[in-house]
Amino acid sequence: MKLNVVLAAASVLLAGAASAGVVAYPDDSLGTLSPTPSLYGDLLATGKAAGGVFSDDFFFDLSGKSDVIGSVGMFFGTVSFSSVLIDGNALALTSTPTGYGFNFSGLAAGAHTLTVEGAYPKGGHAYVGSLYATPAVPEPESMALALAGLGVMGLVARRRQRN
Repeated sequence: MKLNVVLAAASVLLAGAASAGVVAYPDDSLGTLSPTPSLYGDLLATGKAAGGVFSDDFFFDLSGKSDVIGSVGMFFGTVSFSSVLIDGNALALTSTPTGYGFNFSGLAAGAHTLTVEGAYPKGGHAYVGSLYATPAVPEPESMALALAGLGVMGLVARRRQRN
């Protein structure tokens, strides 16, 4: 692929990033995730061998226990994704019209790492993704335990009223 095509594609990527927010590149931080998506991606012709495999890390923080939802897809060229991991745990990828979606339920507060792995053929290629967090929804067992606790508190209060 000619250099001018790669440069044109890179400028489109950067222009899109400017209109949609800042894009984090490998080894950058996405900051503290919120319900507003954070963008990440990589131009695979820059600083990498022509064709091959990649494993890119992106860092993010959570202010509280959260469900993390994300997506990843080709921006231009041909990129195949072999896995997406959070803190080394592989996530199930769901095929979407533009790439893949994934999620991780109940991730604890603190610092975390998103890893995107895949391969690309010779030439210029790029991928882009988004990642956001929503407050974790309690497990049904937790809700049942909380309701049982409230019931016991009600019984204790009623018993004290009788005495």
